[in-house]
Amino acid sequence: MTSTTEADLAEGLRNREIVLHYQPKFSLVTNEIVGAEALARWRRPDGTLLPPSAFIPLAERTGAIKDLTLQLLAGLVGDLGSAGLDEHLVVSLNVTAQDFEGDMFTRALLGAIAHGVLRPGSLELEITETQALSAGTRIREQLRVLTDAGIGLAMDDYGTGYSSIDTLSQWSFTTIKLDQGMIGRMLGSSKDATIVRSSIRLGHELGVNVVAEGVEAMVQQDFLAEAGCTLVQGYLVSSPLPLDEFKRFRHHDRRSLGMSPGLAHMALIDHVQWRRQMVRYAIRAASLPSSDPGRQLDGHPVLCERDCAFGRWYVDANASPGATGTCRALAAPHADLHRLGKGLVHRVRSGAALHELAPMLSELKQVSNELVCLLEDFEDAGLCALYDGATASR
Repeated sequence: MTSTTEADLAEGLRNREIVLHYQPKFSLVTNEIVGAEALARWRRPDGTLLPPSAFIPLAERTGAIKDLTLQLLAGLVGDLGSAGLDEHLVVSLNVTAQDFEGDMFTRALLGAIAHGVLRPGSLELEITETQALSAGTRIREQLRVLTDAGIGLAMDDYGTGYSSIDTLSQWSFTTIKLDQGMIGRMLGSSKDATIVRSSIRLGHELGVNVVAEGVEAMVQQDFLAEAGCTLVQGYLVSSPLPLDEFKRFRHHDRRSLGMSPGLAHMALIDHVQWRRQMVRYAIRAASLPSSDPGRQLDGHPVLCERDCAFGRWYVDANASPGATGTCRALAAPHADLHRLGKGLVHRVRSGAALHELAPMLSELKQVSNELVCLLEDFEDAGLCALYDGATASR
């Protein structure tokens, strides 16, 4: 095949030959297709379908990428609306810093939202870490306007740059996408495996979604489920599909993964951190004089059962079809922990000395140990379901 020229690309844009295919994103929590990445494909007049590598670099070099992205956005908005994509899906679209050099792309998006043809929560923009690092103030401001309007922002190729964590701290990312190179190496490299696990935990603590890209084997998916990853994308799930095929594919039956052992482990860590913060708060505050204003300050963990990290996980876990008796047994010790936590805060603010808090701290530890044991049982059951179920289905 001869190389594509700038004139070819200009003609292709005029004739609207560049179309969108959708690669599904699969939830390891609900066992459903919950979104997709919209990927450009060039359908030539002779029927040849060109991949992005055949024309996106050319579009970026020539500046045609801005017109291309606007054209793809119009198609995506149409697919999300009149073409009947489920309103609960979140579809991502790749953008570059060049798309924000002017304000046409931003105005087009805001206009679609204002006219009711785009629900902002259904769209996520993907930008690579390299693009984010090179972005100027104007680009950052435009992206901030869009995220304030409810559009998601994903860091693509997370783990390929040299300052991913610093970039995460400066941008309003709602998703990080683990680079497919890391995913491909993680089973053969303990370092890559550790980086993947740590990245998943980091995303969990930051409250952002984590998508693993390039998942091609069931053993990779099992590793990610065990590590607490919630979303996967790759050829194991499906190749990118035309819209009609994607809509049909969504309803295919898939192997149920049961309750995620990785998320149960995350919940265990969340609880341990909650207990540690509570103990630290009580000991530090009780060391102050009884009338010290510092005793009235916050510093304790979340005291509402449903709002703490463990509580949020428990609500979802207990509502799942895979909920077990062990899951439901977690409710009582969790409630006791929050009762004790509220009591400790009250006693601290009332001027109690550390020795007066000792019985409550001892009871807190006992209840915590009970909860940890139940969570370990729950995690073990999830591991059995994951690997026994995987063996039975292969």
